[in-house]
Amino acid sequence: MVVVIMCDSQNLQDFYSCLQTCCSQHYTSVLPSSTWYCRKANLQEFLCQLMELNCISAEDVEIKGCFPTYLVYGNKTNVQKVLHQPESAGKNKEWSKNALCSALYSSVYKSSDQSPCVVHPCWIFLTPQHLYVVKVDFSLLPGKWAGTEELGSVFKLNRIPLASLVLHPAHGATQQKGSFLDGHVLELLVGYRFVTAVFVLPHEKFHFLRIYSLLRTLLQDVKTIIIFKASSKSDAVRNHAVEANRHGQAASFCKPHLTLSSLYPSELLMQKITEDNQIPVHIHVSVSLQYVAGLKGRALVEFFHSNIAEVENEELRHLMWSSVLFYKTPSVEVMACVLLSTKAIYFLLDDSFIHADEHQSDFWNKENSDCENSSFHLSCCFVLKLNDLQSVNVGLFDQYFRITGHSADHIVTCLTRDSYSTHTFIQQLMAVLSLLARTPSPEPVDKDFYSEFGSKNTGKMENYELIHSSRVKFIYPNEEEIGDLAFLVAEKMDGLTNLPSLNILLYVLAFQVNHFEGSAQNTSSLQPKTLILTSSDLFLFDEDYISYPLPEFAKEPPKRDKYQLADGRRIRDLDRVLMGYQTYPQALTFVFDDVQNQDLMQNLTLDHFGETDSIPKGNSKQEGSRNREIQWYIFIPSAESREKLISLLARQWEILCGRELPLELTG
Repeated sequence: MVVVIMCDSQNLQDFYSCLQTCCSQHYTSVLPSSTWYCRKANLQEFLCQLMELNCISAEDVEIKGCFPTYLVYGNKTNVQKVLHQPESAGKNKEWSKNALCSALYSSVYKSSDQSPCVVHPCWIFLTPQHLYVVKVDFSLLPGKWAGTEELGSVFKLNRIPLASLVLHPAHGATQQKGSFLDGHVLELLVGYRFVTAVFVLPHEKFHFLRIYSLLRTLLQDVKTIIIFKASSKSDAVRNHAVEANRHGQAASFCKPHLTLSSLYPSELLMQKITEDNQIPVHIHVSVSLQYVAGLKGRALVEFFHSNIAEVENEELRHLMWSSVLFYKTPSVEVMACVLLSTKAIYFLLDDSFIHADEHQSDFWNKENSDCENSSFHLSCCFVLKLNDLQSVNVGLFDQYFRITGHSADHIVTCLTRDSYSTHTFIQQLMAVLSLLARTPSPEPVDKDFYSEFGSKNTGKMENYELIHSSRVKFIYPNEEEIGDLAFLVAEKMDGLTNLPSLNILLYVLAFQVNHFEGSAQNTSSLQPKTLILTSSDLFLFDEDYISYPLPEFAKEPPKRDKYQLADGRRIRDLDRVLMGYQTYPQALTFVFDDVQNQDLMQNLTLDHFGETDSIPKGNSKQEGSRNREIQWYIFIPSAESREKLISLLARQWEILCGRELPLELTG
């Protein structure tokens, strides 16, 4: 008995006829009896059965399409040689559909010692989140088949995240219109793995492309994208797409034809985006992001539309480089190029995010791939549509902001560590959101910040919450939040500091530099910290930047507190400040006298902040039998914040110690 599963009866008849031709070369007969699964409900039941047998969660089984294919695995060059055999043979005479598939089958279905390629007859199912591959061992089908318990031996199920599946950038450039390759063959990349899909029927290929394109656009997840290394290659592929669109064959998977304003992009916009397209000096990023950072002017805008943009007629308005955190991976800080358009926010992520994501890391293995010397990079991008945006929380002193969508997958914190970058992005975001306002506003378009702040429907200005005309909430830190932080610290000081004197003068996101000596090359690492300057003390905190304030859908508090004290020192115990240029520009070294019985950390009760053993206290240097020096190596990316810290610290030190703070420059 042969079980054939198709999405409609006509496809089933065509495929069964083709299957008879293919199998007649190896089997004496093909059994005439067949079970047809022609209805969508039965397809989903069948797929659920296979998922249960393979211990795969059945949370995403809404079938959007089912296609009979051959999946050909192997070196790209070898696969192309094999697939060109029926192509060249087909030029001699007019072939029927069955003969074409038969020639393909005979050319690739050889033993492993005869052919460098491996072919699998299979069905592929498209669902909103995954592509399911059902491989069939036809050799087990003829003969006695007891029932569904043998499904596992006949049908093998593999699941591929749709986010990791992309069309090979050259999949159409070498396919001549009307040829066998054009009508049947589709080249895919699953991460760095090259796979060729040969569709039994030509219209099935274009049907697959239409559904795939739609599902990829609707997919709200971190997606693999292709970044071309050279503009000439990008132009060649785009020109091919336009030509295909003209003939009505590939309109489903081409970029939408843009009808942007003739004034876009303006020279001023291109100049501003070019100036902002600079990777911070302390960050090491992947090769793909280095390529993006090297783009200037119009080339950068064209890159956005050809490689990233998903929505028709959207315009790029702002670019920013920032570290980002995702709600579901709060401990993984990754560098990103943040692109704000009139329709969405795009986060072009560093490759380190993929290695931290267990769901995608398996597909990003470059071993035995053809991508090393290719004309493109693979990268990953997260898209948050502006229509899905619900709120924006601005952190203390504008050091970061958190963007919240409709679920935990759509909460992202941008750690700008710079008040100017935060302020600029928020201003640009408000401007593009004004274009999406639900109702027309009678006020002038060019409203200033304070008029819009006071025109909200609910709450008052003292609530530090702005409800934008697009109904997106912008929530700013209020005095109560700063007061709570001050009270929290003062409460743990056992009377050493009273609350009225604990004024928070500065809050800044910084890095603690950890040096590793003794290796062939001395190395260092950056550990994110929050530095707080009060009127009498300096504090280093480990802070949770993503979990607070709690999202509306959160059912329980986060596993860790928002602030965990790492170290604290009195300003009067500060001996000197060193400013150096090695490793990180203008990194600061705070040298404290660790006088016995005056160590601030010895008087802390750390039940709220965490275990004492986990607290790093900086590097200690022995000086004599009693006194020691404690050194903090601190790097502050923002020059403005760094200068403000030195200025405020010097003023407080002079008030407490009666003389100027020693500030030394080192090599």
